[in-house]
Amino acid sequence: MTQNTELFIAILPWVIFIVLALLAKFLINTAKKRKGLAVALGMMAQMFLPDPQVEKTIEIIAMEKGSKKEKGGQREKGKG
Repeated sequence: MTQNTELFIAILPWVIFIVLALLAKFLINTAKKRKGLAVALGMMAQMFLPDPQVEKTIEIIAMEKGSKKEKGGQREKGKG
């Protein structure tokens, strides 16, 4: 390998890190200003990036809904 190629390979991770940091800063600023671009990109990320704990999240939501229904049923019985 030539010296230029070795230098490029050594610098590449830092360049990627800086580009991603600038992209994150841009997205954070647009989200603070409530721009549609940030909302659209957030929705796209939610659709296409997998959630590794999706089953656990579904179970938690189902348990919370069940406990809310039970509390609501107990309140109605107590009022009657």
